[in-house]
Amino acid sequence: MNFQQLEVDAAELPEPGCEECTLRKNTRFPEEHPVYQCMGCCFSRAFPTPPRSKDSMQVPKNITSEATCCVATQHNMMAEGETEKEYDTRKTIEGLRGRFRHLTATLRESAGSPLEASLHFCQEFCQVLVENAGRWKTDEDPLPLLEVYTVAILSFAKATSCLSSECENVPLLLEKSCVELLLLLPQHVPVALWEEFQSSMKVAHSLSQETGNTQLRVLSVLAQQGGVWSNATLSSILSSGSPQTEQVHEFLELEGPMLLNMRLKHLIKIDSIEKAAVLAKICSEYPGYEGKGNFKQTYLVCICMTKTQEQLMEEITSIDCKDALDMICNLESEGDEKGALSLCTAFLKRQLLQEEVYCAWELTLFWSKLLIRLESSADVFLEQSKKMALLCRSVCHILFFIKVIQNEVGEVGLPVCVEMCIQAVKMTTSDHKDSKSTICKTIYCLLPNDLEVKRACQLTEFLLQPTVDSYYSVESLYNEPDQKPEEEGNLPVPNSLRCELLLALKTQWPFDPEFWDWRTLKRNCLALMGEEAAIVSSIDTLNDAEEQEEESVLAKVPEYKDLEDFLLNTTNELNEITDEREKNREAKKLREQGPNACLTKRIMVHLMR
Repeated sequence: MNFQQLEVDAAELPEPGCEECTLRKNTRFPEEHPVYQCMGCCFSRAFPTPPRSKDSMQVPKNITSEATCCVATQHNMMAEGETEKEYDTRKTIEGLRGRFRHLTATLRESAGSPLEASLHFCQEFCQVLVENAGRWKTDEDPLPLLEVYTVAILSFAKATSCLSSECENVPLLLEKSCVELLLLLPQHVPVALWEEFQSSMKVAHSLSQETGNTQLRVLSVLAQQGGVWSNATLSSILSSGSPQTEQVHEFLELEGPMLLNMRLKHLIKIDSIEKAAVLAKICSEYPGYEGKGNFKQTYLVCICMTKTQEQLMEEITSIDCKDALDMICNLESEGDEKGALSLCTAFLKRQLLQEEVYCAWELTLFWSKLLIRLESSADVFLEQSKKMALLCRSVCHILFFIKVIQNEVGEVGLPVCVEMCIQAVKMTTSDHKDSKSTICKTIYCLLPNDLEVKRACQLTEFLLQPTVDSYYSVESLYNEPDQKPEEEGNLPVPNSLRCELLLALKTQWPFDPEFWDWRTLKRNCLALMGEEAAIVSSIDTLNDAEEQEEESVLAKVPEYKDLEDFLLNTTNELNEITDEREKNREAKKLREQGPNACLTKRIMVHLMR
């Protein structure tokens, strides 16, 4: 008979567990090291060491002895060869089983409403699970957590037949949490622990199927394998091997979209991006997964992080931007904002490089929102915007970036917006006149209080399209009084940047009017207007005549005999002035319609006279 031998101090002897059991000194051992043994009704037992415990021993032992007497049990004595950590884990798992058994028994014996009993069971079940699982951290002690989830899933499956349909979400959460934990397990899992998991999942899945539930399928699939990552076909795929197509399809059909998606997320999380890309591509090309899972978008996210820009552009060249926007929205709704940003950046770059406006505004808007959300710093946002703008080959794309900068960072981004305007002014595009005119209007709005810049923008617009309206816009600005130069600190943009902007605009002009007065500039502008110059000259002549006429009328102060004479004469003069002005207005309209209309009117007036 094997007895559990205890070496203790005589002063610390425990009280007997029952009347028959007590610890007595074994006289066969030396007095200097007394040994006390249980001499009562029960005794210790010896048994082969379980493989799970044996794998964790620093010095493996084939035989483990355990005290079964009430004295030893009362004082929680550890089995021989068992570490304190293993002992604590074993006690926790035993306590967890006991609590789950009690909850299940209470559920079955409940005399109340089945719904209330089910909800109470689920609430208590989840609370017990959280309390026990919280003892370990996933990244530090995944193996004890696997034991906890194994016990929990099996216990819940045993209670499934007594639960209402309102509790169906609990096993789904259990399965998801357990699969995520399994994917984190090290390559080497103790054999006994894995065998216990396999047998428990087999029983749990069978119990679920008996009640008509299809839950726990993923765990059942994993339990059929020798390990989470041990499948030969999977290993071949991840190592860039070339498994046979039939084997690959058989593996994909066995795993299912849910498990494969979880594998992909895990690989991306641990930075195994290239492996994830290979697996995602195979899944996206499998006909059986068409319309299932988001393997295509996962593959694109992976290559965005691993491929060069040229390779990436080649990969995405055939994908429609609307489909890309759907993928970006899916990633954002799933909480993968980093993946959404990388995908959005790739497609936006493609549109910029190809000068495509199709969906470019939507991509720019998404890109700005995602970037400002991930990078709260305005400086980082502006730096990234400048890099993207350098890829632009279209003024329209630059205007998009100016718009989102104004929306996201406001006045802080004004210098960057001006830099982009300078870049746009220097561009040579097919729609040269329209795009340059739009940029001038944009600069005008960005710097509304800088008279010199406004004059330069308006003059540039006139030189692009010398019309009567654009001429008078230039004239009105040049007739305003010059501004006094402001100090550097009060300027909305640095003076050096402002000078660079003015220089970029002046390079578009056929002359340099820096030292000209308005008359000289006017003469050169009229020379560019062709026939419309005559209209401007006629209107100016009429305006001058009106001013002189009004001045002469106001200068005359006639003498009147009485009040009646004053009112009569004044009324006649006002009628004459009104008639004359009406004639002048009609003449202006005819001149604006063209020289021929003006000539016809003059002939008619001459004949009438």
